[in-house]
Amino acid sequence: MCDIFAISAGYNHTPKKYLPVFAEKGKQNINGWGIGFFRDDQAFMEKSSEQVFSQEQVHESFQRLARVIDSRIIISHINCPKSGGSHTDHRHPLNLSFLDHNWLFAQVGVVKHIEEYRTTEKPRLTADVYTARIFEFLRDKMVLLHNQNPYITLYMALRISIQKLVSDYPGEYAFFLANESVLFAFCNYRQLMLLKESESMGDILVITSIKEGLSQSNWQLVMPDPQSHGELLVIAGPDVLYAGDV
Repeated sequence: MCDIFAISAGYNHTPKKYLPVFAEKGKQNINGWGIGFFRDDQAFMEKSSEQVFSQEQVHESFQRLARVIDSRIIISHINCPKSGGSHTDHRHPLNLSFLDHNWLFAQVGVVKHIEEYRTTEKPRLTADVYTARIFEFLRDKMVLLHNQNPYITLYMALRISIQKLVSDYPGEYAFFLANESVLFAFCNYRQLMLLKESESMGDILVITSIKEGLSQSNWQLVMPDPQSHGELLVIAGPDVLYAGDV
């Protein structure tokens, strides 16, 4: 089973405390990894098809990035074979630019038939994995909604797009979508674990799909209502601005 991780802070943050723990706890995922972050409002990604944890050690490049990344929002994904693709470019996060922002996207879950989706916008992601088609679907619908109503908020555009996505392509979704200042988290089939860290680490918010969390702290469980399309969180800095059913 793949896993995802994100940090949101009100200032540039170096994830040396939690990112290596995420790698170790996700060590059963043996099919590669990726880390995405922002610098000067531009999205950057580092990816590898190598195991994130082997011979009782976190991958050297993964550890180095945990020490040197300096970003308000950081997203990481650890792959399992279900994610598909064998090349580094197929790893998450994926990146697209639209609505005047650079965006990062990482997803876990299984969705049938989404690979048949063909985007109406450019560019098209070259990765031949279903996560790319999910990202393109959300991009296309958000852009369409904005063209129809330039005053629609990013949150509302995403919420409507998710409703359409889950309706057209039912399946298991848990994903992070982020630009340089806001992180959206959505899940409809598995829990997310949330922690607001303060004092020694400063004010940051950590969210992950690792079911036990990443420390002994008091993690908050985010579980979607099975009667809804799923749970959507809007996170800015260390704060959850909104959490509710889609």
